Amino acid sequence: MSSPSGSDNHKNSKTAKLSVSKDNDGIVDPAMVTFFKQIGISEDNIDKAVMMACENGTAIEAELIANRFISENEYYRSMAKRLGMVYLKTILPSSIITSPSIDVLLSRKGPLRIQLGDRILTVINPALSAFFKLEELLQTKPDLKESFAIASSAMIREAVWQVNEKERVEAVVRELHDTKPNMSAKALLTNWQCFFLGILIFGTCLLIYFQPNNIILILHASFSLFYLSFNLLKLSAGFFFYAEADPDKLPTRPELLPKYTILIALYKEEQVAQQLIKAMSRLKWPKSKLDIKLICEDEDISTITALIDVNPGPQFEIIRVPYLRPKTKPKALQYAMVAAKGEFVAVYDAEDRPHPDQLLEAYREFERHGEYLACLQAPLVMTNADRGWLPGLFSLEYSSLFRRLIPLLSHFGLPIPLGGTSNHFRKSALLEVGGWDPCNVTEDVDLGIRLYKQGYYTGLLKRPTLETAPTKINVWIKQRTRWLKGWMQTWLVFMRHPLQQLANGGIFSFIIMQILIGGLLIASLAHPFVIFFIALTINEILSNTFFEASILEICLFYLDIFNIVAGYLIFVRVGMSSLISAQKKMIKKHWLFFTPLYWLLMSVAGWRALSQLPLRSQFWEKTPHEPARREL
Repeated sequence: MSSPSGSDNHKNSKTAKLSVSKDNDGIVDPAMVTFFKQIGISEDNIDKAVMMACENGTAIEAELIANRFISENEYYRSMAKRLGMVYLKTILPSSIITSPSIDVLLSRKGPLRIQLGDRILTVINPALSAFFKLEELLQTKPDLKESFAIASSAMIREAVWQVNEKERVEAVVRELHDTKPNMSAKALLTNWQCFFLGILIFGTCLLIYFQPNNIILILHASFSLFYLSFNLLKLSAGFFFYAEADPDKLPTRPELLPKYTILIALYKEEQVAQQLIKAMSRLKWPKSKLDIKLICEDEDISTITALIDVNPGPQFEIIRVPYLRPKTKPKALQYAMVAAKGEFVAVYDAEDRPHPDQLLEAYREFERHGEYLACLQAPLVMTNADRGWLPGLFSLEYSSLFRRLIPLLSHFGLPIPLGGTSNHFRKSALLEVGGWDPCNVTEDVDLGIRLYKQGYYTGLLKRPTLETAPTKINVWIKQRTRWLKGWMQTWLVFMRHPLQQLANGGIFSFIIMQILIGGLLIASLAHPFVIFFIALTINEILSNTFFEASILEICLFYLDIFNIVAGYLIFVRVGMSSLISAQKKMIKKHWLFFTPLYWLLMSVAGWRALSQLPLRSQFWEKTPHEPARREL
């Protein structure tokens, strides 16, 4: 194709750029330019690709494909035509000659051996510099053409995914339990935990039978103190302020940026497919260095079809997870990890719209703080706080968690319950701790604690991810049920070896973990009983029998009132103070009076979670996501 009109000087400047530009294997020469022109790429697009390859430190063909100047299929089809080789537009999984290391082809280029009839072919997709060397070789040894075929990287990966897929997904479910059984929630209780729990329940029932009033008072006092401790922890977080993002200190040299993998688990998310692709496409990171995995359940045809219809770029790959229980988000993430090409891994949800600079900020923090910084958590901001009291109070809760409590825990080097999205990991650390537990339905909390136990720490990002809060009570309850059930799973796993946890992390860290997890669960479960006790005591006051109560009962009455009132006030005050300015304008003040109802709904979810724990601990209660109606 002819070049755009311009002077000879302009053409000479292009040639100069080409002569000094480098791909991953060597210096670009005019033969490469000639090849690009022959396959139909304009000089203008060639020039753009060369400039981007120089800036990003990548191969020119990578930039041509990533920026859609040519499709990957067309690129390798043209290469095969010039070499006189077979081009495979499809590869039958049954034709692949497997090996124990075949999964390596999911994350990097390499030869794939297949058998077609009585012929064995080596399928390749050579880099451009290797292409010219191969062309020279075939001129002297043309018979080699019969032993090779060419296919696109995407086609090779698609075929390899289907090889041994059942065995692969079974291995994913077993792996953490087989290699690190004490960290897996596959078996909910260990033998000694079952024994101890049985003794505890039997002993408590026995004591209640013989000393009902005293034992109930002791249990009441214990729960109230946990409740108080949880309130004091949240109150402390209210004094910990979260600094705003500094926009002037992000990396500015794209050639130093590594490959970055993004994992997004999707199930019945066809409504947000287009929004998701747009959000990921806005990320400021070289397209040729992005590796975005859209992970779908194999039978979820509607979501897969919706993603294909959006026509995402070559940096996106749709991965189909074969059916196998448990059908959970962490299983999907762990299944895709074998194909992660990046040095760093980010996790997003289907409805997320991360700040375009979030990956750049994460990379900067990883580079600043060294190998023991294993994870970075970005704050989540709800954009639909104006849709009613439920999303409004949900926004308060999220804001206080991500802009107050998590920063407090991070500052003091304490274990952090990660949010389920916008986590950025150093891949080496993630692999070392065993990745995600497919059997834990709140995989974020579990992974945050496991990273801490292995000596890693978690930092914070300032550039947020925008999300939408649930607007319907039944959706909110299902989502909260899953979260609280996962917290229960995580606490049981954490307490398998309490003395070891105490020795490794120290008493302060151990106590904070008990308050954070135990306090949240007790506050959720005990809330209606505390209100009932207060109401019962007020009735006794009105009937003049209250002053016949013991000092302990009177103290518990005042403590319960303090816990309830302080819990509501802390929830509102800390939440409102941590909202960003755009959100504050959305919250109507009379919605704050729904706080008691919000907490009672949390108790409903807590008891639902507890009822599911014995027999349905790995059941993932799916909640739908709606497309965003606005940005902040």
